[in-house]
Amino acid sequence: MAPHDDLGILPPALKPGDTIALLSPSSRLNDIFPLRLLRATTALESLGFAVKTIYTPISSAASHHQQIQHRVAELHSAFSNPQVTAIMCTIGGLSCNELLPFIDWELIGKNPKIFVGYSDITLLHLAIAKMTGLRTFYGPAAITQFGEFPKPLDFTVRHFLHVLMPRIENKVGNMPTSSHFTDEFGDWGNESSSPKARTLQSNTGWKWLRKGKSEGRMTGGCLPSLLQLAGTKCWPEMEGKILLLENPEGERPDGPLPMEKTRSLMGDLGNLGVFEQIVGLVIGRPTGYAGEELRRYEKMVLDMCSGMALEGVKKGEERGFPVLAGVDVGHTDPLLTVPLGALMRLDSGRNLWEILEPGVM
Repeated sequence: MAPHDDLGILPPALKPGDTIALLSPSSRLNDIFPLRLLRATTALESLGFAVKTIYTPISSAASHHQQIQHRVAELHSAFSNPQVTAIMCTIGGLSCNELLPFIDWELIGKNPKIFVGYSDITLLHLAIAKMTGLRTFYGPAAITQFGEFPKPLDFTVRHFLHVLMPRIENKVGNMPTSSHFTDEFGDWGNESSSPKARTLQSNTGWKWLRKGKSEGRMTGGCLPSLLQLAGTKCWPEMEGKILLLENPEGERPDGPLPMEKTRSLMGDLGNLGVFEQIVGLVIGRPTGYAGEELRRYEKMVLDMCSGMALEGVKKGEERGFPVLAGVDVGHTDPLLTVPLGALMRLDSGRNLWEILEPGVM
């Protein structure tokens, strides 16, 4: 299938009684964290949905190519199954890029379904959008959000249902801000003997690093995963878009991506001309940053947006797209469900991030 630039194909809405498939296209942790997967399944069933886990362990004797084909077959199975309305990834990982050359884009395009996930799943979001035109959703995963102890955070669940279920209004509307959040590391390995709810802290709200007003369709996701697509046919069109960026954890799951690494990745975006093309930037709350370190992170992001040489911009003049930071997206909890490809508006004067279209049909 040829690359597709029209992000206008909306999947059918999620209704009570519909089936949600749980899929593991990247990391395969179903057998390692069964309690979290069980809690996720129970939580989704309590909301009135049926759950189908599409997962078969891969033999250790399988070749690397066979392992990839196994994961691709599960992806194809989820999209081709007429009983499945929505697909929720169990978690992210590091290997979604391996699947892209083998995916049957025509099959996905002919079977539009809700597809939800974040982190490394960014590669599938952007590739599906480019190759099929299907709108997908940057949002919660089964193991990480719906498997939360003792239950999923209410904000995550409410917005998931708000975006994906049938609506009277013809748009998603204003994106909300959580009253509390956490990025505390959870030791999932000890949940069978000493489960512990993570500590929530008060959320001070969004921060406009640069004020302004703009409208555009949203693209993006996890910063390092986005850049893995540079130079490929799945790289998203950036002209006139509002870009969503968020940071994963660093080398350790209980620590942030180092500041210098984020700066380097932002520099890569600048060299690709991204900051000359976009009309707005939305930054997810970065894992592990707080206090003065968070302020330095925010200054670095704004400096990288402003510091690239822009053709046609006078010396000392700033390209004026608005930059909104501290949103509930990415490697933080709770999470928004963001319809990628939807038309949206940013307006710092009204402290507004508004989705101007429905997420589903």
